[in-house]
Amino acid sequence: SFDVISEKIADDIDVESKIQDVSLEQIVTDDLFKVSNFKVIQDLIAQLLTESISTDNALKLIKERENKFWYSKFEYLYTCLEYGIEFLALVKNYQNITFTSFEEGVKQYTETDYQVDYLYRKFIWSYRKASQASALSALVEKIEKSYSNDWLLNYNNNWQSIVNDLDTWNSDRLKAQSSFYNLQVAPALLKKNQRVFVIVSDAFRYENGVELSQRLIQENKYQASMDYMISSLPSYTQLGMASLLPHKNIQIQENSDAVLVDELSTAGTSLRAKILAQNTEVRTTAITAKDFMNISPAKDGKEFTKNHDLIYIYHNQIDKVGDDKTTEDKVFDAVEAEINYLIDVIKRVFNINGSKILLTSDHGFIYQDHPLEDSDFSESNHEGEVWKTNRRFVIGQDLQETSSTKAFTSEQLRLKGGANVLIPKSINRLRVKGAGSRFVHGGSSLQEVIVPLISISKKRKDTVSQVSIDILKTTDRITTNILPVSFIQSESVDQEFLPRKIRVALHAENGELLSDQFSYTFDSEEENTRQREVKHRFQLTSRASSHYRNQRIKLILEEPVEGTTKWKVYKEFFYTVMISYSNDFDEF
Repeated sequence: SFDVISEKIADDIDVESKIQDVSLEQIVTDDLFKVSNFKVIQDLIAQLLTESISTDNALKLIKERENKFWYSKFEYLYTCLEYGIEFLALVKNYQNITFTSFEEGVKQYTETDYQVDYLYRKFIWSYRKASQASALSALVEKIEKSYSNDWLLNYNNNWQSIVNDLDTWNSDRLKAQSSFYNLQVAPALLKKNQRVFVIVSDAFRYENGVELSQRLIQENKYQASMDYMISSLPSYTQLGMASLLPHKNIQIQENSDAVLVDELSTAGTSLRAKILAQNTEVRTTAITAKDFMNISPAKDGKEFTKNHDLIYIYHNQIDKVGDDKTTEDKVFDAVEAEINYLIDVIKRVFNINGSKILLTSDHGFIYQDHPLEDSDFSESNHEGEVWKTNRRFVIGQDLQETSSTKAFTSEQLRLKGGANVLIPKSINRLRVKGAGSRFVHGGSSLQEVIVPLISISKKRKDTVSQVSIDILKTTDRITTNILPVSFIQSESVDQEFLPRKIRVALHAENGELLSDQFSYTFDSEEENTRQREVKHRFQLTSRASSHYRNQRIKLILEEPVEGTTKWKVYKEFFYTVMISYSNDFDEF
């Protein structure tokens, strides 16, 4: 009803023309008209494009819109802006970073710089969900240019200076993907009664892993510790999958890009299961995630776990979507779906008595949402015997390094056999007929070679709780039709304390609503308690003073019931209505 009435009044009094010259700070508090959101969003975009608003102020203004009536209709637009604001700020900080060593580059990326790729992905995903191409076009263009030129190209040009000087891949051997089984899986198997599940998600890059890890930490009783590995090079599926298996040696098969482990083929789940059986002394198997999720958890699932000590689970969603030229533009949708799917797989593992999960990937990827230009491609007139050419690598024998590529021998890549590999420098692609160009992997960029390593377990005790919300109550009497209330978020949000969403209103003892309703998500990470204070002025209805004068009413704080559309009482505070009769009359 409010929606309909508001639209009618907005048309009748021509709200749109009346707010044209109103400042962003003035209009951001309006909760009456839908058109105010267009004004807020347009002004924010304009100020972002001219860099006339600070990051903190822009984010604060968006946060102020969160509890407004119209927010749900504009949510993807606001979140898109939020990610864009944070992205532009981080690119400014990180774009000119230079590296002095391989280890320094990896450390820098895994600790902070991965956030740029994360924010770009979330921005593009939100932009598509918002379905407002015209309104966001200028901001999208700015972010696309910034991501491709200021970030991806510039950042990986600096990284390439380190790769150019490498004698072997990689110098950080303790984190090498090829050491995964010996350093991660084998020690976990030594623990008594511990059944280990290894989940391998194809093309699940490092920043995807960070988001998954954070989501798991927010799930009560789950523990997830985040680490990384450096993938084998070239960073493509066959080699990455082989590197994660127990092995003595790995070899690229002659005249192809197929990979052998101890002279055995690694193509497909069943052949990887044979390698696991041959190279381990425990009961082991390999299975696709689809087949695993089809196992009945109540009976067959627990029997399945009981019969094995080590289980490899494979899933291919991101790579499958990205490697197809017709669907590569949906790769960020595939990432979102994969994170949700992996959480379901993880929960199923623990439901069937799994005790330890190691989740990782074969390789990462680079993705740029806009069509590429000719300058993004390299002409590599490579000489030698070519076995396989890809956008991001060439495999063969006697291949000669060119100005646009870096050459590695099998020995330098710690591979058996006589294969040579050429890797295009920085983020450049080779011209390959028919292949997609926006989603690529196989090269040596940090986005391609750093893969997540997440160690996951489940505890019996609670591991997280939501922040507590209280109010600063200075009186228990309501003497006017306006009741100002200050809400305090008791703890700052961190790994132990999660955000809490509440809605608040004044009610009579019989449940009748007596004020406007205030909704807010308390998610502040500020350390100072006063900086976590949120204020709202409740407007009481006329019935509050006419029917409930001298009676007790309640300020009720409610929180959502997980998995439903229902709400439950979180806290209650009591007040006595003592509004003067004069408040019932307008001024004479």
